[in-house]
Amino acid sequence: MTTGKDRFGWTLTGIAGFISFVAFTAWGGSPTETNLGLFWLQAGLFLLVICAFVLAFWHLLIRPLAPNLRQPQTSPLTFRAREVLALILASGGIATFIGGVWDELWHRRYGIPFGEDLFWRPHLLMYFGFATAIACGFWALIYLNRQLRGNFQQRFRSNTAVGLLILNAAFLLYALPADPLWHWIFGEDITAWSIPHLILLLSFVLTQLLALQLNVSTQPQQQWRGIFGLRLRDSLSLVILAAIQLLWLQIMLIDWDASLAGFPPEALGLYRPEWLLAANLLACVTFTGVLATRLLRCAGAATAAGLLALVIRVGLIQLFDADMLQFVAWLAALLPLFAIDLWAYTCSAIQKREPDWRGTAAAVIVAMTMNALVIRSLYSLGDADNVAYAASIIITGLGMSWFANRVTDTLLLQHKATAEPTSEGQPSKPAVSFGILGVFLVFIFFFIVTATPPV
Repeated sequence: MTTGKDRFGWTLTGIAGFISFVAFTAWGGSPTETNLGLFWLQAGLFLLVICAFVLAFWHLLIRPLAPNLRQPQTSPLTFRAREVLALILASGGIATFIGGVWDELWHRRYGIPFGEDLFWRPHLLMYFGFATAIACGFWALIYLNRQLRGNFQQRFRSNTAVGLLILNAAFLLYALPADPLWHWIFGEDITAWSIPHLILLLSFVLTQLLALQLNVSTQPQQQWRGIFGLRLRDSLSLVILAAIQLLWLQIMLIDWDASLAGFPPEALGLYRPEWLLAANLLACVTFTGVLATRLLRCAGAATAAGLLALVIRVGLIQLFDADMLQFVAWLAALLPLFAIDLWAYTCSAIQKREPDWRGTAAAVIVAMTMNALVIRSLYSLGDADNVAYAASIIITGLGMSWFANRVTDTLLLQHKATAEPTSEGQPSKPAVSFGILGVFLVFIFFFIVTATPPV
């Protein structure tokens, strides 16, 4: 049952989401020759579609059933189905963030305009990543119609994972054509913060959340442990969390990274204050850090995922021989991630309780305060507005900590409902999963090294 405090919190979340949408639309900029009325009309249409999906989610999964409808019995997917789906979605996530780095590099090196880049290899790799989620959604739709009973509300609630796979695929089918349509109407993007790119980032995060929930549901429920309690079966979850960080930070901090390579945002007439850099960084690490510690029940998992993301980022820079790409954001992310782990350890090992959102918020706010000098040094920032910086990290820390913990609470409830009836006699075989992932990574490597530059 949703409490009054939760309703108030979700109402504030909706307001914050609306304000963020408007703000990032403005910060993303519009082409100089664009009719501003048409630009904001198109942006409003995108927002309406997003609201329609939120309404569909509420109707199918949250809204109370009519009095004449029976509450459906939970019908979880089999262990193997969840294991395979998690692996497919995680593989798609890996392809997407590698393709994203490759795409950014080729655009910077070769400056290929829209139209000529639709079928180059970086885009093909990303298309494959999104196609995996769409394919899983179509499979889920077939499963829902053949295996589950009742109306759509009852079927979606009898297997939440199946329902979310369908909604996620439908959202992707809307988000993917939105990007070329946007280009067709308004021309080339000024920055990576165009509305379709941000919508694709949102769909990527949602897809990886599904992969994470499915993968965690194949593991037995754990007692709290330290970082040395991590096992091989936790590796795929860490890869998924690292994937979220890699694409999220790449897109949201790309303009500051570009300034280190000699492409300052001011040259395009863009406003990028320091506090926005800190807020974007903090939002990402708080969200992924809370998921890591609480879902894996490990004080140390947040730092482990952050270190993995940093290693992958540096590895990709070396693979592509791309000195123009940066890894400083992933370095700056480690301190707040460590603070989340430290708070989780304090609560779980000393106080013997679950980490609460207020303590997590305090931990990341203190960490980002200490991080201010590091960020200014790494990004060569000049004099900054300390009041604006402090306000941004306090608001972002409090808001994202509450939101991340509510999302994690929901995933933990799903884990409990799914794992209990299907956990017995189902040994996990992480070696098989990583063998398949290894073959997939070898294919991606050859796909990259055999690519012909578009010159």
